[in-house]
Amino acid sequence: MSNLYFIRSLKILTASLLGVIILNILSSFFYQRFDLTEEKRYTLSNSTKKLLKNLEQPVEIEVYLEGNDLPAGIKVLRNGTRELLQEFRTASNGNVSFHFLDINKIKDPKQRENFQIELVKKGLRPTNLEVKSQNGYTERLVFPGAILKANGREASIQILENQFSVGAQGSLNNSINFLEYKVANGIQKIIRKQTPKIAFLQGHGEPGLEQLQGFLEALSAQNFVLDKIELDKDKLLNSAIDILIVDKPTSALNDYEKFLIDQYIMNGGKTLWLLDNIICDLDSFKLAPSIYAVPRDLNIDDLLFRYGVRMEHNLVLDLYCNQIPILESIGGNPQPKLFPWVFFPISISKNNHPIVKNLDPVAFKFCSSIDTLNNPGVKKTVLLSTSDYTRMQQTPYQIFLEGAKQKPNPYFFNQRNVPLAVLLEGDFSSLYKNQFTTDFQKLLALQQVSYKAQSKNGKMIIVADGDIALNELDANNVPLALGYDKYSKQLFANKDFLLNCVEYLIDDNNLIDARNREVKMRLLDKSKILSDKGLWQIITLGVPLLLMFTFGVIYNKRRKKRYGI
Repeated sequence: MSNLYFIRSLKILTASLLGVIILNILSSFFYQRFDLTEEKRYTLSNSTKKLLKNLEQPVEIEVYLEGNDLPAGIKVLRNGTRELLQEFRTASNGNVSFHFLDINKIKDPKQRENFQIELVKKGLRPTNLEVKSQNGYTERLVFPGAILKANGREASIQILENQFSVGAQGSLNNSINFLEYKVANGIQKIIRKQTPKIAFLQGHGEPGLEQLQGFLEALSAQNFVLDKIELDKDKLLNSAIDILIVDKPTSALNDYEKFLIDQYIMNGGKTLWLLDNIICDLDSFKLAPSIYAVPRDLNIDDLLFRYGVRMEHNLVLDLYCNQIPILESIGGNPQPKLFPWVFFPISISKNNHPIVKNLDPVAFKFCSSIDTLNNPGVKKTVLLSTSDYTRMQQTPYQIFLEGAKQKPNPYFFNQRNVPLAVLLEGDFSSLYKNQFTTDFQKLLALQQVSYKAQSKNGKMIIVADGDIALNELDANNVPLALGYDKYSKQLFANKDFLLNCVEYLIDDNNLIDARNREVKMRLLDKSKILSDKGLWQIITLGVPLLLMFTFGVIYNKRRKKRYGI
């Protein structure tokens, strides 16, 4: 009897082992994963899958978000990063490899410091975290980012978002939401055979390099080739310029320059317009107690009108605004005091377009409004707009600095959601469709291109403020971070907005759609843990013991019943 039972058990064990071996062999040929999470956390977007599937060379990713004593939220972000990179490795058939590096394990302090300096030079921003140790809480410097390497080229990505408008939890959520796009976009940049080229229009009183330093450094860190172009000297058409940025010209363009820009757009060129349609500057108050805001004629209204927008020559006033300092006498001593300045609107994104989704507020200065027109074939998307308490003032208009001390009457701020930045996509018609003269023919002949009356799948973004890309200077004329306001001490999202605009214009594979991911980080409620600590200890210890005891009783009863004499 016992021999028969032993032989039968041996057969079952042998069959089970053979089944496991065969299943493992088959799984090496057939692979499938099932994402059962509510927000499809482990499912990559189609554009990312296509990018990874077509990788022809290995990509190495070095992540610096590592350490045993990291706060709980950062650990969740680290684990989420590791899980996402595992998906990248799988989708790329192993062409994507990664490893995590703990900088604090570098024992030599000098070597560790030099390594950190190199990371800063590569574009990674350090973050001070409060970590728990045996002696209480201490500060620890971490670099929550990664370096991507391929083809002898590198790209840096910042994993941890630092957004003051959404708090710590919101920043962690957005860090996970944007991670797929950041990694995919970084990979696309370093594997491109030709680096995208961005040219800044010059020759019309545009800002100098000091004021654009933050924007230029941000573009350079993203591996864009930067150039400048003067339309009366340099070749715009047929010159491999991917994006033309027109930033705050102060003098009018002539008809020949407008025609060249028009044909650049018709031939597939992307444009980012950052325009000041009025003449007004806060520094003018240093010379007088009041200034006049007057219209600025750039001679491009008809060009933009043909593409689908009308740039107004008015002033936008908003109760949701930034502050400026005004001297006030306190105890006989004049001291600066901050007052709301309705001429400096602050815009918060109101839609889920990938360019502005989950974006911090963006700061404007003396901006105008934009009207969208009924232009068939061109899709208009308002990216940024004013608050629900807005007023539009026609120019010329006299502005008094002392007016900032007076509380504005909300009754007059009865307009809402006035567009300040608009994305246009579609087939643009040339302004010169019926104005193609002999002089224009000669101009095209010099540029070695033929005339086109319409573009295909064009993109452009119009922003009603040229100051949005300018960084302020400190007392020593040293450029501050782009978007940093030296008076309110806040860092606005001007740089992120502009970079997203450039990325969207250059992105023909729709990778930026991955910014629409919604992954919620479900952290434990610490207060609830403390209040229910005893209950959960009983459950985690008592339930397994109870299950084991029940199983043992049932097993022994069945065994006695089956083999008892």
